[in-house]
Amino acid sequence: MMQERAFRYGENDRGLGMLTLPEHTQNAPVVVMFNAGLLYRAEPYRLNVLACRRLAEIGYICLRVDIAGKGDTPARKGLTNRESVALDWRYIKQSLIHQFGERNLIIMGLCSGADNGIKIAAHDKDVKGLILMDAISKKDKGFARRALINKISNIYAWIKLPERLIKTIRHLLGNESHLEKSIALRDAPNDQDLQQCFTNLTSLDGRILAVFTSQALYHYNQKGQFSQAMEIAGMGQICEEIFWPNVQHLYSIQEHRDRLLTVLGNWGKAHFDRFRTKEPM
Repeated sequence: MMQERAFRYGENDRGLGMLTLPEHTQNAPVVVMFNAGLLYRAEPYRLNVLACRRLAEIGYICLRVDIAGKGDTPARKGLTNRESVALDWRYIKQSLIHQFGERNLIIMGLCSGADNGIKIAAHDKDVKGLILMDAISKKDKGFARRALINKISNIYAWIKLPERLIKTIRHLLGNESHLEKSIALRDAPNDQDLQQCFTNLTSLDGRILAVFTSQALYHYNQKGQFSQAMEIAGMGQICEEIFWPNVQHLYSIQEHRDRLLTVLGNWGKAHFDRFRTKEPM
């Protein structure tokens, strides 16, 4: 029977998360789910809760965690976001090893949670998998052409042209759009992070699930672009890409959440034997 319990980590157990445990934990891999932006660990529309329970049904140990400055975990002073996340990760791993021993690790994150997962996997080869939702993607050579074609052929865009002109004028006057502000808040991985992360996972024969929604259209507009633009030999073989341009970033519609959970479940089942530890724990 599935169980849930509190998870503490860090200095004086200052960090808080929630574990969802499968019926059998022996040899089970661990999925760690990060916050998106400033959101609480349950995520919008309880997305992380639902994802944890779906993956725990398959046999994964799942942890949804508040990193420093998010949800119920207090912020640290005097550290950059990158430094604080790296310290959180060190303490999270220590607590997981204390409770379960050495396990293969998968990181899941939406938006800035995906950013943090990429930065961690660039330096930690215990991370064997990533579930990335609206991660930053490099643009391939065909991105600009596809974007132009999409704009010209989109009738709705022509109908909305007056509104877009008003937004452009407001931008020129110094009023940034909500999207631009949200992008600016992200501590996105740099090119070196991206290269090292996916080189590591490819060399480890790890696995990646990358899901892109309408939020990513400013940098991603075709299935397969994520792997192709990285130009890392073999990455396309370990990375499954999903492109849902009509799905809202936070999965506010129940049908879209159900679709995502189905994809997560299928991906989790397909790779469970690969991720689980081979020796008895």
